Amino acid sequence: MIALVNGQDRIGTNTITREGESINSIYGVRYYGTNPENGNPVYYKADGSLVQGNLPGSSYSVFDPANPADVSQAASLSAADDRVILGQSLPKYFGGLNSSMNYKNFDLGFLFRFSGGNKIFNATRRDLLNQNFTNNSTEILGRWQSVENPGDGWTPRLYASTNTTTNLTSIATSRFLEDGDFIKLDNITLGYSLPADTATQLGITKLRLYLQAQNVWTITDYSGLDPEMESAGVDLNGTPRASIFSFGLNLSL
Repeated sequence: MIALVNGQDRIGTNTITREGESINSIYGVRYYGTNPENGNPVYYKADGSLVQGNLPGSSYSVFDPANPADVSQAASLSAADDRVILGQSLPKYFGGLNSSMNYKNFDLGFLFRFSGGNKIFNATRRDLLNQNFTNNSTEILGRWQSVENPGDGWTPRLYASTNTTTNLTSIATSRFLEDGDFIKLDNITLGYSLPADTATQLGITKLRLYLQAQNVWTITDYSGLDPEMESAGVDLNGTPRASIFSFGLNLSL
């Protein structure tokens, strides 16, 4: 973004448009992990200091990695003051490779597409880790359970009805930020044309049969259903592109 009216940021729920930054950059707080002593979530403030979310309430305490058991000093985490740009939602590069080839009576065409350098805030993944008595994704198996069994160090402990504090449902966090890079086989078509003499015997000029597939195959590290189902860098219970398989013919009389 080159310039905004009065240089004023345009801030959304999970994004920001700011002069000198990519449009609709993902805007939220950075996530540190869990406190190994109690399994509570720990976040970075804008100045780089750490605070722990105190479950089951909504208060915060200063967190010291060298002394994780001491959470006696009160702190705060503010959407107004502690959010930072976590990444850009627009890809830094994208492109494609299209090709067609023929061999005797067969023809083959395909389209590969690629895109990358962008981030996706996977809010669907966040929703599947809520604490409101609904089913959770398998990611919850990595939760903190005890000092002896701290889990993956990333997933907080369970505590019913604490979704707002546990997962920060009101703002974006880097806990659910993922790379949006992908390579896709977007379209592939295989055709066969009858030999000219066979077509003449059938009383036609040309007959071509073909099989076609769309959105066939994706290579990506994104954990959601489709890295292209995001909107302005946010994937929130969207609908992925369907894979379509079809058969057809081209007939000339």
